[in-house]
Formats: sequence, structure tokens, C-alpha cells
Amino acid sequence: MTCCTLRFRVRYGETDRMGRAYYARYFDWFTDGRTELIRRMGLSYRQMEDQGVFLPVLEATCRYLRPVDYDDDLELEVRLQRLTPTRMDFAYRLRTAGGGPAVAEGETRHAFIDGRGKPVNLRKARPELWRQLEVLQPEGQALAGREAPLPQEEPAR
Repeated sequence: MTCCTLRFRVRYGETDRMGRAYYARYFDWFTDGRTELIRRMGLSYRQMEDQGVFLPVLEATCRYLRPVDYDDDLELEVRLQRLTPTRMDFAYRLRTAGGGPAVAEGETRHAFIDGRGKPVNLRKARPELWRQLEVLQPEGQALAGREAPLPQEEPAR
């Protein structure tokens, strides 16, 4: 499974007037995690863009399970959920550090496009880049077509 975990603290500027993490910041954290996962996969967004391949977000979701406050210590687990020649999908789980309860879960879906915004089949357009990514396909994807998302956790009551 292609995944990574990032650890960070909620910064003051990421909170609202109530001292809670502002809801949109979760998507910034997802972006940070996805960028780091791609880097750990041996690539970077910059390298892909230098080759004329871009990865815009098609869809983004976040389920907020528990509130997060200023200076909370968090861990973000990011997993490559699906990889095809035209798409990359990621799953995210944010939890309190040290194996604490999940505070949010989300997913993003991305398309490979060229500099003009046209969809790209990476296998055909950039075979060398596709070969680098292909070996990172989630286990079972070739057989099942899609790996299951991260298991759901029930929100605290």
C-alpha cells in the first residue's frame, strides 16, 4: 500500500474566532499530505508539471468527526487509493497524534491534464512517467479495479 503519515500542530492562523481549526484548512492539510506522498513516491508535483502534466482536483470531500483546536498535535495518514492512466485518487485520515481518535476523513479525486487543460492518458502521453507511477498502484487494484477507502470510524457521541 502506498501511504505516508505526516505529523503537525494546528497553527494559530489556521483557527477561527472560537479557537477551532477552520473547516477549509483541512483541505490545505490534505494538499500538504498528498504533496509529500507523491514526493516519497519518488516524484514531485513540480517534476510532473515540468513535464507538462498537471493534477487538478475533480472532487474533494471531508467528514468532520471531532473538533480540532489551536496547538493540537495531529497525524495525517494519506493513501493512494486509485491510480489509472487518467486519474489519481487519495484517501485521508486525520487523527490526534499517538494513535488517538480520528478527527476527520476525506478523499480527493484528480485527473491528469496537459498545459492546455486537456485530459491526458499518462500511459500514452508520458510513458516514462507512467512507469514510475504504475509500480505504486494500490494492492489489489489490478484485480478489483478499486481499493476500498480507509475504514470509517464512528463520530464521538
